[in-house]
Amino acid sequence: MEKKSELSLREEKTARRRSLIIEAAATLFILKGFHQTGMRDIAGQADISLGNLYNHFKGKHEIIAAISEIEAAEMEPLLSHLENAPDSGDDALMEFAQAYFAVCSSPANAALSAEIVAEIFRNPDIGSVFSGTRKRLIGAVERYLPDNYANRTATAGLVLDLIERAGQSAVGTSDALQSDIKTALLEVIGRLVERS
Repeated sequence: MEKKSELSLREEKTARRRSLIIEAAATLFILKGFHQTGMRDIAGQADISLGNLYNHFKGKHEIIAAISEIEAAEMEPLLSHLENAPDSGDDALMEFAQAYFAVCSSPANAALSAEIVAEIFRNPDIGSVFSGTRKRLIGAVERYLPDNYANRTATAGLVLDLIERAGQSAVGTSDALQSDIKTALLEVIGRLVERS
């Protein structure tokens, strides 16, 4: 029984250390940029040795993969609600749009997203770690689009792009302007999903 408890404590300590490293890396990616942040910088920010860092992650790409797993876990409640709502429940899409807008308009999220997107242009392999969540989001939004759209998948992707960009545009604005941006966004999405 003692060995199992000891193993559990070690696993818990490892999980805490990995979480600390991911948080340190995300902070640096936001402050310095992904490309300008080195593993040594991350180790320093996490207050661990470089060797210890490499025990947990072989490189920044593994850290990005871990960030993508966290993003997927954070998006799960929003996605599940959207995927499990009735097809005719356009309210679910509007609720999702509001919640996703709130996520995208968070300054930390907007900054980290911009860094990741910029790095995807330099290294397309990074994009693959985020593609699973993106595909699920597109599929969930697509359910709410009218059947008369020629390419519902592309349109669903554009709806997500619109929410993300509106959220990024709202970063650093007044509460009133942020509210106006969200209202305009919801109006546009409402028109997109209107059924004739």
